[in-house]
Amino acid sequence: MKPGGVIAVAASGLMQEMQGSFPDHLRLWWEPSLCCLHSADWWRRQWDRTGIVEVQLADAMPHGWQAWLEWQRRNYPQNRTEIEAVEADGGRYLGHIRIIGHRRPEVHLDEPIVSIAAQYTKKSLLRFNEPPGQA
Repeated sequence: MKPGGVIAVAASGLMQEMQGSFPDHLRLWWEPSLCCLHSADWWRRQWDRTGIVEVQLADAMPHGWQAWLEWQRRNYPQNRTEIEAVEADGGRYLGHIRIIGHRRPEVHLDEPIVSIAAQYTKKSLLRFNEPPGQA
């Protein structure tokens, strides 16, 4: 993205972060990889922390949970577990979020690392395993 460019994301997400254990109505469907789902506020904080992006909008899409449900019913009607979880949730936790920001042109980014050494030299991670004078 060139300096000053726009970055935007629309994705499945949470309407609010979950505190403590999962709500009962999501327990059968929820599994560890779903911890990638976060609220728009959570994403705003992450983007703000970088200092690279000025966030213009971070919110929940209106009726996002219904779009999720419709998409799931149309594309994966056999996935009853997810369909029933989204139905039972009714937009309390599950939905779609959107984030739009502009790259701050005054921020200089480091060049990306495009390669790593092909040779690996084994070294002890613990200094007390090395001979004296080698640490």
